[in-house]
Amino acid sequence: MTINEALKALKLILSDVDDGDIEARYILEKVSGVSYTQMLFKSDSNISDEAFEEAVLMAQRRFGGEPIQYILGSWDFMDFTFRVGEGVLIPRPETEILVEYILDKIKNIKEPVVYDLCSGSGCIGLSIACFRKDAKVYLVEKSEKALAYLTENQKSLCGDSDNIQVIKGDILITDDFSSLPEADVIVSNPPYIRSDEIPSLQSEVLREPVMALDGGEDGLIFYRVLVNEWSKKLSRDGFMAFECGEDQAEDISELFSKINFDSEIVFDYNNIQRIVIGRRKSNDS
Repeated sequence: MTINEALKALKLILSDVDDGDIEARYILEKVSGVSYTQMLFKSDSNISDEAFEEAVLMAQRRFGGEPIQYILGSWDFMDFTFRVGEGVLIPRPETEILVEYILDKIKNIKEPVVYDLCSGSGCIGLSIACFRKDAKVYLVEKSEKALAYLTENQKSLCGDSDNIQVIKGDILITDDFSSLPEADVIVSNPPYIRSDEIPSLQSEVLREPVMALDGGEDGLIFYRVLVNEWSKKLSRDGFMAFECGEDQAEDISELFSKINFDSEIVFDYNNIQRIVIGRRKSNDS
């Protein structure tokens, strides 16, 4: 079977899947080791029966609702490739806006201290650590499954770098982190889906860990702890930066106002309020 014939067969299996044509290409790239650009020039080259059978199984898994990222076993974020799979939240493009904002705001801070809370795969904290070799980044994650991916990504992206510390812990139990130094930045993409909305999520999203999705009755349980408790760990000129659901930014800004913090809202690529920044008011001593 040629590469072109294999690609057509995979597209047919995924014809009812959103972006099925693109995902068929991803699958074929994975099993063949040939990039799509190379495929265009080698479309008449043969693919082994074993590789095609593997590709068909992967396409069938995708048709059954499993996220393409889990099937491929990795996903690109910023300039890096992160290992992902069952039990860890999938990195998303809008989260790159959060990382880019932080990198811009800390560009003039020497040896910044960064907390990445609810780290998951580590896409936020590890990306910051890779771009800022002088930063000290603490990544906190509760899930054993997610920690396995986080640790693997740390090793593959950062090697033996000593500017990263992975910590197993629950950010809702703040007393466990009393030994951490003051932070210049506290960043988090915490669970923020309202509990009663989870059953109605897309089937692909429901394959992701509920622990990484469920933000409690109003979706704000983690933000309250972040704002009310973790803000105490900020340095004098430090700031907090959170990703949130599309209707939550104003509520989080209100939480900041109650502790006398100014807030700023950043929009994502779809003009949705996606990121909330909080910092002490300039006259707050």
